[in-house]
Amino acid sequence: MRSLLPHALLLLSLTCTAAHADPRQDWDGFRAAMIQQASGPTGMYAIQDATVIPAGGAAHLPAAQKPAQTRWAKDAGGKTEVRVSYRGGQALVEGPGLAAVDLLKAKNQQQALPNGLIVRATVYEDSLKAWLYNPALVATRYKGLSFFPYDPKGVIEATFTRKDKPVGLSHLDSRNHTGLMYWIGDVQLPLQGKTYTLRAFNKGQDWNKLDHLLMFVTDKTSKKTSYGGGRVLEAHFPPGQPPKTLALNLNTMYSFLCAHSDYYNCPINLTTFVPVELSYGEKYPPGAK
Repeated sequence: MRSLLPHALLLLSLTCTAAHADPRQDWDGFRAAMIQQASGPTGMYAIQDATVIPAGGAAHLPAAQKPAQTRWAKDAGGKTEVRVSYRGGQALVEGPGLAAVDLLKAKNQQQALPNGLIVRATVYEDSLKAWLYNPALVATRYKGLSFFPYDPKGVIEATFTRKDKPVGLSHLDSRNHTGLMYWIGDVQLPLQGKTYTLRAFNKGQDWNKLDHLLMFVTDKTSKKTSYGGGRVLEAHFPPGQPPKTLALNLNTMYSFLCAHSDYYNCPINLTTFVPVELSYGEKYPPGAK
């Protein structure tokens, strides 16, 4: 999430990764977190708009717009309008009926507005993404989530070979922006009598800080019973201490967030195709074509 416009695969803070003592419990926690991520007041189906604010810039919500029609506009606007500015490392939201608040220090990096909408901020290296949520949208948009049944065969021991010097890879995302992710190593994943190599990625490159890896996967269920753009499998570990053996729970694979909202930026050329059916984790979104 870096030099040009951010790729913004907004990763979920899920318990979906590191195979606890009870992988079935991991799966239960994963589904609960996914449902909350989708259906909450600042969930995927409540997103009304989003905009990228460069360092030193601002955006505002025009005062004349009704809540359901409100969208971000460029620049700071006037004193009668809610505005977010990104300067000096602060994402300051202010406007009528609001005390000035730095969204980056606010609880959950968000602020409720007097008209019932909610603003939230996600900071990148050189810009800020300002999100606008309308909780009323969830009732009409959210149709539930679908998951493959839990399968203990999806709990697999894999091996990880780290790259001592991560390799930066530029990629095109689903919103035609250029992003950068770091290839931090390879995962050797045994499946159905064969072993497949999956590239592992992270947004950062400093091994002293890295505490997880991401694998972007398509397989023979893609575009059929799972999202065609790809799914994500995570593995977490203590900062700077990636293990050589990973206990992966494929039951916790989740769709690229673009399966649920066009406002996300999902990498489209970093996936690894695995030529088997991975009938684990999140299925194709309900109502998707």
